[in-house]
Amino acid sequence: NVVSLDPGVDYRRKALAGADKLFFVTTNPEDQAEEALNGMFKFLASKETDAVKEITIRIKGRDVHFDKSCGGVLYSTFEELCARPLWTNDYLKLTQVFHTILIKDIPLLSQKNKSEARRFICLIDTLYDHKIRVVASGVAPYWELFQNSAVSDEERLQENRLLIDDLGIKASEKGSLDSGVFSGEEELFAFDRTVSRLTEMQTKDYWKKWKTYVENRA
Repeated sequence: NVVSLDPGVDYRRKALAGADKLFFVTTNPEDQAEEALNGMFKFLASKETDAVKEITIRIKGRDVHFDKSCGGVLYSTFEELCARPLWTNDYLKLTQVFHTILIKDIPLLSQKNKSEARRFICLIDTLYDHKIRVVASGVAPYWELFQNSAVSDEERLQENRLLIDDLGIKASEKGSLDSGVFSGEEELFAFDRTVSRLTEMQTKDYWKKWKTYVENRA
């Protein structure tokens, strides 16, 4: 449990100073994100008894393809995991196949790509609940990835058109687009949890949990 004495300081992240670096910022040359993820995958793959290859996973009658894996290690992109229509059952299946997932090139998340943002939140929740190890890279530090940037009513209407139809909301109704379901408040709240979980998922204690979790599940 973490007690924040100063709302401007995140002591969970500060405590990571001595931990292994598992999140790399693509816009920071010092991180060498591409090389770091490739090196991490090569290291993890060397401990597997399988070859590096593409993989297709069958989930409820659908084939979900990934370009690169090795045994229990998946090297994926944000596009593969969150830009396709995947959800909880798909991510649950991944936890049954892999013990470590590398996620490359996470973009900024906002109202403009809300569907992808929600999938990312769902993905991290699912991986965390099943103690899956995660290594990732993104365009910004993970606690700065979600940007609740303002979008026009027209953009919000376009993004939420299906949900608006389902709820029977008229675009002309004053204030209807400012409700929590459209404004990004839900995502902000959920993303706070995501940041907390990503922080814990980088600790050595968390990385030790997968083996115990699997043993207890068996």
